[in-house]
Amino acid sequence: MGKRTKQYKKLMRAFQLLGFREPYQLLMTSDIILDTLKLDLMALFEKTLSTKNLKPMITQCCIRALYAKNVGPNRDPAAAAAIDRAKTFERRRCGHLMDEDPLTERECMLSVVDPKGKGENKFRYVVATQDEWLRERLRSVVPTPLMYVRRSVMILEPMSSSSARAREREERSK
Repeated sequence: MGKRTKQYKKLMRAFQLLGFREPYQLLMTSDIILDTLKLDLMALFEKTLSTKNLKPMITQCCIRALYAKNVGPNRDPAAAAAIDRAKTFERRRCGHLMDEDPLTERECMLSVVDPKGKGENKFRYVVATQDEWLRERLRSVVPTPLMYVRRSVMILEPMSSSSARAREREERSK
């Protein structure tokens, strides 16, 4: 077992103290699907989280973002394949209806992970995104494991300081 694998297993055990359990609910954005078209995305997730027990999910707004990249003159040729891959994942209803002014993908993800804006990941999502701004914002949401891909390697970010403080409080209360 590699050094990184051991590190990630230990990290996920720490998140289990904060209420995470298998199957992990893996919430993805459109950018990670687009960036990993040539890779076996589920195998990467399973290897990183050391489990085959995953529930991959994508929000309706993220799929809408993929469709937006597939139209017009600046059409992304990879978007059609990304849409097909995204359709294989479970849809997470985000409540942002198609007819109202659509939210951006970032706003949608923030509202799904932290629905009341209290800084709490109530539904225990593991978030996979390439968007650095979104990852920065989600670090303040306790507890949120964050994943991204760099050079075809899936990376699980270390626990944020706010999540680490929550874990310490949980351990002291026992």
